[in-house]
Amino acid sequence: MDELEQIRKQIEDLQNKETELVQKRRAPIIEDMKKNISLYGISANELGFSEKSSSVIKPVVTSAAVKYKQGEKTWTGRGRKPNFVIEHIAGGGRIEELLVKRE
Repeated sequence: MDELEQIRKQIEDLQNKETELVQKRRAPIIEDMKKNISLYGISANELGFSEKSSSVIKPVVTSAAVKYKQGEKTWTGRGRKPNFVIEHIAGGGRIEELLVKRE
């Protein structure tokens, strides 16, 4: 058996050990989760699961920080450029001039 075959065999052995370890540790963790969910009345919705399918986790959407500002008008830099940015650039300005300075 050459060196590459030995390495692949070691990888396979380690992957098998990982699978065994995960399977052995899953049951008590799941039981603990079930106990806490029941104890605190936690719903699938609160955990990010939809009511229709409890196997899909919905991503948490957070608001983005303001990146550009002109007076009271702001833009995060996401999505379509707002009119104040378009007009600033059309008037010969640079978008960098609207950047919110962070310290």
